[in-house]
Amino acid sequence: MIPRREKGFTLIEVVVGLAIISVITVAMGMTITTLVTNSQETTERSVVLRQVQNAGYSISRDVQMAEDVTLDGTSGFPLSLNIPVDTDENNNYSVNYLFDGDKIMRQVYDSSHTLIKEAVVAEYIDVGATTFTALGSNTYELTVKACNGEGIAERNYQIEQRLGYT
Repeated sequence: MIPRREKGFTLIEVVVGLAIISVITVAMGMTITTLVTNSQETTERSVVLRQVQNAGYSISRDVQMAEDVTLDGTSGFPLSLNIPVDTDENNNYSVNYLFDGDKIMRQVYDSSHTLIKEAVVAEYIDVGATTFTALGSNTYELTVKACNGEGIAERNYQIEQRLGYT
């Protein structure tokens, strides 16, 4: 009798191969899901941190240059600043920071109190947790909190006016 040479795979080899492929596929799927989820959370955190930093930078810069700082409401907003341009008070301009929904808006007025510029400074702001308070005669504290999905950022800024800046 001549032995038969069969080509192909046995049923056990096929089942073992499918089991190995299934384990690899499940592991890859879980890895991809984790990467996508972590990427989205990281993006949300980066976005809100940048918004908080934008608000802190813009408000700090204007308060440092301001001659007069007027806080309104319990949170300190809307915030009004009188900023000198030169020694002539008629050339001064004013800047207002106010909330518009979950945004901080910056409005610039010329010496005749005409609105000349309006811009969004920051978005995703937690209005209830964002405050501007006076610590002393020329020292202030700004607390800004922003939230977007899983991303939350909060920063405190201490700001001193630079009197006689011009």
